[in-house]
Amino acid sequence: MQPDEPLPLRHDTVDQDAPSLPESQFQHGSDTYTNAQLPKPSIILLDPKSFTRQLIADMLARGFPGYAISAAGDVEELLHSTEEDVGTAILIVLYVRSVSVLDPFVRRVLERLETELPNVPIIVLSDRDDLMELKTALMQGVRGYIPTSMVYDVALAALRLIEAGGTYMPPDIIELDMASSHRIEHQDRDGEQLLTPRELAIMELLRTGKPNKVIATELNMQESTVKVHVRNILRKLHASNRTHAVSVATQIFDQPKK
Repeated sequence: MQPDEPLPLRHDTVDQDAPSLPESQFQHGSDTYTNAQLPKPSIILLDPKSFTRQLIADMLARGFPGYAISAAGDVEELLHSTEEDVGTAILIVLYVRSVSVLDPFVRRVLERLETELPNVPIIVLSDRDDLMELKTALMQGVRGYIPTSMVYDVALAALRLIEAGGTYMPPDIIELDMASSHRIEHQDRDGEQLLTPRELAIMELLRTGKPNKVIATELNMQESTVKVHVRNILRKLHASNRTHAVSVATQIFDQPKK
């Protein structure tokens, strides 16, 4: 006897020509399960450090008690783990620590996950509260960016939002960018009035991604002097780090002159 409303399964399509199953049985992929055997939806965690991997896995297990948590140190370990956990995945949490999402290794991991599990939302968990990191992560297709400075309950709410089909961006980072833009609007629009000629020269090299050592060589300065100038640039532009300073400087210097 067919049930009036069959229990929907994640990631499954219904085959109209498939033979009917007993009321207590359900089809998942090529496997048949009873109610008691129905596989749990799973959340995948990727973290190379076993200590934090266990802590985060425990947090996810508390926040999602009806889900299986599949934790691995890297993509290869994940793909060689239980096929059932991977096949029922609804979220992937990738902990990158303080490494940039532009780092070649992180980009390769994101590309591999997109290839192997194209329909599973990816969330980047990062130690960096950085607007440019957030924007870059979203441009690479992730569905959420959660900094580790976030409180536990908010992080869980963000994961639930993404599971429901949404995209999460930390409001604190967005507000910081808006406040920075507001300050820029009230500063002198001429960038040359914000920074000294030496700081402008350093800023131009920072915008090309050059490190302090290379900047010092090109401008015939001591590296320690460059560091002092960089600190002054960050203070004048109200920037939290070099990447943020480049973003702010671009808004100032590249706008049309009135």
